[in-house]
Amino acid sequence: MIEVKNLNKSFDGRQVLFDIDSTFESGKVNMVIGRSGSGKTVFLKCMVGLLTPDTGSVLYDGRDFTAADEKTRMMIRREMGKVFQMGALFDSMTVAENVQFPLDLFSTMGKGEKKDRVEFCLEKVNLTQAHKLYPAEISGGMKKRTAIARAISLNPKYLFCDEPNSGLDPETSILIDNLVSSLTHEFNMTTVIISHDMNSVFEIGEKVMFLYEGRKVWEGKGREIAGADHPALREFVFASELMKKLHNIK
Repeated sequence: MIEVKNLNKSFDGRQVLFDIDSTFESGKVNMVIGRSGSGKTVFLKCMVGLLTPDTGSVLYDGRDFTAADEKTRMMIRREMGKVFQMGALFDSMTVAENVQFPLDLFSTMGKGEKKDRVEFCLEKVNLTQAHKLYPAEISGGMKKRTAIARAISLNPKYLFCDEPNSGLDPETSILIDNLVSSLTHEFNMTTVIISHDMNSVFEIGEKVMFLYEGRKVWEGKGREIAGADHPALREFVFASELMKKLHNIK
């Protein structure tokens, strides 16, 4: 479980996040949504330690990450898996080598153990036949699955995904959604996803937080969003005519 308490962040006197409180539960897909510039990425960076909040705290299973010493922060970081928006794979490494990279850096596994772990992770994302291929030789969806396999290689307790469906076709997006959801439940991870994809929100968002101008203005389940009455949220969700028609909104 991750707890965020009274989180504030400013840049050069301009406040970006305002007193954000939230709890992200283990074994659930937690999503953070909002329009561009709402503070989603800054919020995520504060959670994982890439930015330091001005005030407030982020607790990982009761451990205050923001106030911890460097040794404790490093220990918590090693319990995190991250899937970056563009995948961030190493072009000079094969699929298997990309997945093994965190094991080489942070584990004490032997060569055989690493090989077994890589094969296990690739099997989970259905990429066992692609382990010798390079990123340039695989599709966008396969790159995202490779990134997910790499993110779970160290058996993380916390999984962070930044726009995992960005640039993917609808069918592949559904595949990635189902994969992240199944892995979250199977390994009881606390998963936090930054997303603009409303299909993902409706389908796998077990808990959704909506940020508007740096403030948390709504929180609930993905399938409750259609009935939410906050005007900024409704404007965001039903921005397209198709979404309005699907939900009979005038």
